[in-house]
Amino acid sequence: MQTTENKGLLIFFYCCIAIFSAICLVPFILAVSGSLSTESRIAAEGYSFWPRGFTFETYEFLFGSKAQQILRAYSMSVIVTVLGTVSAVLVTTAYAYVISVKSFRLKNFFAFFAYFTMLFSGGTLPWYLLSTKYYHLGDTLIGLFIPYVLSVFLMFLMANYFRSIPHEIVESAQIDGAGHLRIFFSIMIPLGRVGLVTISLFYALQFWNDFYLPLMLVTDQKLYTIQYLMYNMMANIQFLASGNAAQVGGAIIAPPLETAKMAMTCLTVLPIAILYPFLQRFFVKGIIVGSVKG
Repeated sequence: MQTTENKGLLIFFYCCIAIFSAICLVPFILAVSGSLSTESRIAAEGYSFWPRGFTFETYEFLFGSKAQQILRAYSMSVIVTVLGTVSAVLVTTAYAYVISVKSFRLKNFFAFFAYFTMLFSGGTLPWYLLSTKYYHLGDTLIGLFIPYVLSVFLMFLMANYFRSIPHEIVESAQIDGAGHLRIFFSIMIPLGRVGLVTISLFYALQFWNDFYLPLMLVTDQKLYTIQYLMYNMMANIQFLASGNAAQVGGAIIAPPLETAKMAMTCLTVLPIAILYPFLQRFFVKGIIVGSVKG
């Protein structure tokens, strides 16, 4: 009887997860369908799960005159995501290791120092002045990822993961003469690879989706990321579609507005949507282990 009840409960949970997953997929399906529809059909009939008037006109419009810029922005986003993720993971794991070492007397101080920044910040204006006037991060490649190299939440997640590693392993290495640098790279990093993949995915998503840093620090178009380029293109399309700019030089301009939004969503989400399923198992395991206090 107990086994039958457990099976029924398990089936119920699977059904709930399946329904929730389907609901989460609805916006993405509508985005793909809308990007392949005609602007007039979308305006007249609204969105549907199947393209209305199947066409690639919106993508032809986006890539027609901006193909080189889009490809360059894609390349810049990939570079920023890779460099930012590697730098952030290195800094985060190093800080996490420091506050997880039992023999380090100041570990609580540095843990509180990091936690304090989660509660209070200097504000946007001081941050901008510090980044541009003192650190000179304006219109630089490193300015697109350096401000995000340490997430306090992910640092504590990784610290808890390090604390879950048996201390006897570290003690054995210390008896054999290994220093903290050797322990960190030879023991903690290999044993913490699940946690590393988890925080790497978090950081990669953050760097890929970010357009705040380009908005605040970048004026050089060569440093535009795909997110910021899409933001600019959408602003230009909305301006052209407005009443003030609808007619220029006697020619009526009717750029795709709604379908362009959907196409830009697909262009920015697709790489992450392809990558995520391969890393999902590490993501779940890392969250579970890292969330348990050692």
